[in-house]
Amino acid sequence: MKKLLSVVLAGAMAMSILAGCGSSGGIQVGGGSSSTETTAAAAATQAAGSGESAAPAASADGESSLKGQNVRVVIGSTSTSGDSYMMADVVTRYLSKYMGFNGKVDAIGNAAALEEMQTAKGDGKTVMMFHDMTYMSVLFGAVDEKYSLENMTIGPRFGRNPGACFGAAKESGWTSLKDVTEYLKANPDKTVSFNIEAGGTSHIAFAAYYLDVKAKEGDEVASRIKAIVGGTTAEKLQRLWDRNADVIYGDTSAFEQYTLDGVEAQLAMNMFDSGSTVEGVDIQSMADDGVEFNGKPFDFPKDFAMYFPKDTDANVLAEYEAAMKKVVNDPDFQADMKKLYYTVLSEDEVGLEASQQFILDKRDMCAEIIAQAPNLDEITA
Repeated sequence: MKKLLSVVLAGAMAMSILAGCGSSGGIQVGGGSSSTETTAAAAATQAAGSGESAAPAASADGESSLKGQNVRVVIGSTSTSGDSYMMADVVTRYLSKYMGFNGKVDAIGNAAALEEMQTAKGDGKTVMMFHDMTYMSVLFGAVDEKYSLENMTIGPRFGRNPGACFGAAKESGWTSLKDVTEYLKANPDKTVSFNIEAGGTSHIAFAAYYLDVKAKEGDEVASRIKAIVGGTTAEKLQRLWDRNADVIYGDTSAFEQYTLDGVEAQLAMNMFDSGSTVEGVDIQSMADDGVEFNGKPFDFPKDFAMYFPKDTDANVLAEYEAAMKKVVNDPDFQADMKKLYYTVLSEDEVGLEASQQFILDKRDMCAEIIAQAPNLDEITA
């Protein structure tokens, strides 16, 4: 499986570079754009156009050693309409306000962003803002070990995106992963296929569910959980509608329109078991549904943090930490994040020491899941 994932993920990263490249707590990974990301971009555009609160433009009002300097914020995605870009853009604007620098987000892709952390100076003028794929790509063997967290500095966390979930055709009657498990138990001659993406959010969520069923119901039931690997959100939806996949994994905003009353029967869906609690969306999480890993509820949002070169000046890090604590207490920032269904963190959660411990604990948990996860080659539908 590691060889398969290396080929899949390394190939995707190579394409990002050629194109201009320029899921302890919860876990969520995976890059690229999706319907959720497009919705996020549209929501931000609509908010700005309607005169609602929007992130402030860069100003020189703040005080830090970077006042008046240009700061480049690289992200591990090449999409400028996705959640990685949207969240980094909002945070960069507010940091610009409180630190007085001129920040700009540069969507260069995961491989290129990781390389920047190896070559940039530790003066705070180059920052990587990204989610858990920062370390997941190393765990899955898609990039070299030199890009591990030990060779960079983990900075403050700054937000979470909990909005990914499972979905099934409404006619199935499944409204939870527990329903899927009960179906498998009641029908020993049946299998259930899950359309996921290797090395991403869906892979980790799927593996956690599989391992939970294996632990609680045994190998026989778990062995009838199958994987269909690959596909964009649109392709997954098409497989579901063609009944070529039983369950798919995607974003709540991509699925929600197909859960409404009046949707054509072939397209009607139920969505369930989100990665974590999604404020404003009526859906239970995997943890709410009783999914566990190592005996603990499996909470699985996509967590975002800042990353810096390994030799970054401690005083600069302290300035970013102090500014981020101001940012999360800013009512306008809180409103902007909630419009996009992103979770705002507390002042304590964005603290440097707490952030570093949180990310390291999540990495350890991900490594355990990957080590125990089934070989996708062996369980492909």
